[in-house]
Amino acid sequence: MPAPSPFRPIAFVWNGKLEDFNTSLAWSPGGKRLAAASVSGQVAIYDAAEGKAIHLIEQAHADGCDAIAWRPDGNALATAGRDGTWKLWDTEDGKLLAEHEAGALWAEHLAWSPRPIGERGHLLALGAGNTLSLWTETGTPAGEASGEAIKLPKKTVTDLAWIMGGTSLAVATSTEIIVRDHAVENDTPRVFRSRDPILNMAFSPSGKWLMTGNQDCSVHVWNTDSGTEMHMRGFAAKVRQLAWHRNSRWLATGGGLAISVWDCSGRGPEGRTPLLLEWHADQLSALQYQPEGDWLASGARDGSIAIWSPTQRQNQISRAKISSGVTRVAWSPDGKLLAATGEGGEVQVLAVE
Repeated sequence: MPAPSPFRPIAFVWNGKLEDFNTSLAWSPGGKRLAAASVSGQVAIYDAAEGKAIHLIEQAHADGCDAIAWRPDGNALATAGRDGTWKLWDTEDGKLLAEHEAGALWAEHLAWSPRPIGERGHLLALGAGNTLSLWTETGTPAGEASGEAIKLPKKTVTDLAWIMGGTSLAVATSTEIIVRDHAVENDTPRVFRSRDPILNMAFSPSGKWLMTGNQDCSVHVWNTDSGTEMHMRGFAAKVRQLAWHRNSRWLATGGGLAISVWDCSGRGPEGRTPLLLEWHADQLSALQYQPEGDWLASGARDGSIAIWSPTQRQNQISRAKISSGVTRVAWSPDGKLLAATGEGGEVQVLAVE
């Protein structure tokens, strides 16, 4: 009689399909819907329970859609693309609510403030080329003062995130990260400068640690209280995947075939040996921790997907595969479902039993 499998069963709940390489993936705030976008410009909004495409926008952006972001009430979706525009869509009827020039040909970064910013409500931050702009919930400009708060002369925006409770906006460029509290009038921005080109960033949920993945195959770490900077080098590839555990102690990073899980308690990760999670046979392409749990999902360019519980002795708990390379993974807000997208346009939702 064969020995029982050490892995939890994983079920393929439903699947969808877009025309081309999937670029973006996001659950609605309540987890009832799932949106995905592709390099062809298609944007699909699915019913998360049935897997039915409620809305399929065939060409949301003429030259490809690079970013999507749900408005915090879940009733609208912002999209941005390579046609130099950003758009706001009604997710009930699929109609276009607003369309604006992004300020540069490639609009790649969108982020809604999770909390209202004074009387202006939730704000949408948009990064396009070296242009940063802020927009209201209805898609109108949030005001010149807000738009001019962060100057980006000749610096391309590489990442955006609302942090510190949802009113502070962090903007990464190739050489620095600028943080400004948009709830405080005339707040003086904090600046973290890097000598190595920045690809992306991730603030710990506690706000204590700022991590960046860099062009030179390294990870930089700042203690945001003291400003102390640390470095972890020697990755096999550029570090494009950063994932924080909800308690801010553990940081998972890509940068090769293996996942490195760093202990960021106390003095931080510098000088510590990371836990290595090894199974993928191809380049890691996606990482995300459960928002309300302890599991870590990873995907690779060969289509392999793994679910890990890094602090347990049996740290890999489930595995699966889709038909093309994984481009994104995303846990539902309750952590019960995992969505994954592929280079061939697949949109797959899985559940670990």
